[in-house]
Amino acid sequence: MKGIEQFQQRLHYSVYPTQKFKTTTCLVSFAAPLSADTIADRALLPYVMEKATEAYPSIELFHTPLEQLYDASLYAGASKVGKEHVIQFQLEVVSDALVGESVLAEAIKLLEEVLLRPNAYDGAFQPLIVEQEARLQRQRIESVYDDKMRFAQQRLQELLGGELAIPSLGTLDQLKHVTPKTLFDAYESMIRHDRVDVYVVGDVTREQVTEAFAPLEGLGKRLVREYPQPHVREFQRLEEHQDINQSKLHLAYQVDVDPRSEDAVRMQVVNGLFGGFPHSKLFMNVREKESLAYYAASQYSSLSRMLFVYAGIDASNQAKTEAIIADQLADLQAGTFEDETLEQTKAMLYHQRRQLGDNPRQLIAWMSGSDIRPFSLEEEMAIIEQTSREDVAALANRLDLQAVYCLKGGTV
Repeated sequence: MKGIEQFQQRLHYSVYPTQKFKTTTCLVSFAAPLSADTIADRALLPYVMEKATEAYPSIELFHTPLEQLYDASLYAGASKVGKEHVIQFQLEVVSDALVGESVLAEAIKLLEEVLLRPNAYDGAFQPLIVEQEARLQRQRIESVYDDKMRFAQQRLQELLGGELAIPSLGTLDQLKHVTPKTLFDAYESMIRHDRVDVYVVGDVTREQVTEAFAPLEGLGKRLVREYPQPHVREFQRLEEHQDINQSKLHLAYQVDVDPRSEDAVRMQVVNGLFGGFPHSKLFMNVREKESLAYYAASQYSSLSRMLFVYAGIDASNQAKTEAIIADQLADLQAGTFEDETLEQTKAMLYHQRRQLGDNPRQLIAWMSGSDIRPFSLEEEMAIIEQTSREDVAALANRLDLQAVYCLKGGTV
């Protein structure tokens, strides 16, 4: 996006100075190689860290300075991003220009308190907070089983193996082994070894940002980002049964496209035509025309080099649904689709990107992936606009079906 300043000191900064918003939003991101051995601790860590610090050792005390900073907000979370596990802390505070005082600098000091001086003693986090957050984490993990669409997607990714098979929250068994001490060990590893990136959107200058975040300059190190390579996998199929009304059919296609390439941007057009929008082939043919699915859609993950298809179906329609999904992909591979559908897809992708500039949270989320993609927002929109029928067909032919999972309804 025009106006984004990217620069490197020890930390990597992406700053978008703008007077468009009434708030300033900051995101500090910690990235480490994804590992099943550390996932449970790292997934829980941000929730523990955001609740209290050394100076504010309880949830109630920590809320006080946030309220004093015109109800500033601090959010923390963790996610899988390709071959990495990413922990993020997001701060949102009223713009200094709006209130006539230096709120941002004070808010960043509080964020630094969270990052550098956590509520820990003698190499361990405060046990009560760890216990409370672990209980909530258990509920999050258990909720995946109750959400059959998420459960089916997790089981599909387990079929694929590798980093994809690692649950983003860890497992219940892994969570049982998390202690205040192991959590603090994970914290120290994050501070010392993770790649640290800082993103800021608001009425700020480069000098303000670097001065405010100077205490973090000693953190982490510049890890080289690893990108998944195409895997040679044997085709996997698994069917399981539960007493549910609606069966879940999930398919995984490997996409032979470098996530840093223009083709990765063009793949958004392929996905949009296949199942990304209400006018897509999956929606119009599997759901509307054939009435085989309650829903049918696709999602492209460039960093994982995967495209996923998911549909809610009656168990008796599984074979027919799979066949029609294959037919829709074959049409894309042959370039069999209307010009107006291609243009509608490109227009919707273009509109999505234009909207990023209207929401600081969405914009900063896009910026946090900007070091993965070597293109500005404007360059991405140009690539999308120039994507041709031939481009779509060529890329659709680079999809390789690698796994099918079906969670079938009905009593076992």
